[in-house]
Amino acid sequence: MRKRAICPGSMGELVQGFREGKEVLISLPIDRYSEMEVIWQEEKREKEKRNILWKSEKALEIALREWGMEHLVGQVAFRRLREIPEGKGLASSTADIAALLGALARLLGRPLREEEIARIALQVEPTDGVFFSELSVFDHLEGQVKLSLPLPRYLGVVVVELPGKRDTLTLDREKLRKNWERHRRDVEEAFYLVERGLEEGDLSLVGRGATLSGEIVQEAEKEDLWEKVISLYREIGAVGVNRAHTGRALGILFDRRVYAPQEMLSRVREALKGEEVKIEVNAVISGGVRVVEL
Repeated sequence: MRKRAICPGSMGELVQGFREGKEVLISLPIDRYSEMEVIWQEEKREKEKRNILWKSEKALEIALREWGMEHLVGQVAFRRLREIPEGKGLASSTADIAALLGALARLLGRPLREEEIARIALQVEPTDGVFFSELSVFDHLEGQVKLSLPLPRYLGVVVVELPGKRDTLTLDREKLRKNWERHRRDVEEAFYLVERGLEEGDLSLVGRGATLSGEIVQEAEKEDLWEKVISLYREIGAVGVNRAHTGRALGILFDRRVYAPQEMLSRVREALKGEEVKIEVNAVISGGVRVVEL
């Protein structure tokens, strides 16, 4: 017996930092997916010494233990069928874990709430909010949703993947926190702009807030291409730039009612020709785990 589920990744965050005394973020789910398949085996399997998906392995063990089914650990295997680039800040690990838990819950015939995914994922590492069906101001350290927000229906994003990887677990979070503290008012302004833009359907406000949040992080985690991308978005009529605050990717945000996705993709590729980057275009979508019917 086997079950499958998918979960989208994220082009980093629209905003991240301190809001009302808590470190929170707004993930930006995009149409790139992790797809996980969970398989029931009659015979117990031996645990791999170094599973490259060790975060998913750990989440599986935690879930079975919390659900009172720890005795099934050796009889449930999994494999990843679709993947999101790792170490870029595109929520690859979170999407893997969420898709795995979705498939596992379906296999075992039990319900699975979004808050439950958050609780399990947080026992592995700080997580993103891509498994929530609504855009959320999410406390990614305590697993609490502070505010649900409307989806920006017409927002597109050209994803610029930078060379190299950044591991969430080895990041200097204290450096980031001190930087957010220094810029507390600007962080609050960034959240205000994005939240207002989402509630009013004003993508220019969303872009302004995201760009401001990215500028703040640039002080602590410099990206050489940041200034060039900032100049570029203004030249080509995009609404702003967001970034993977703890990763290696930048997103050029644009209004799909004004520019066709392929047109914007071509403009960005032409402008960044010669740079060591990978560039794709994605739609912004609602998050959440979806079971794949076999």
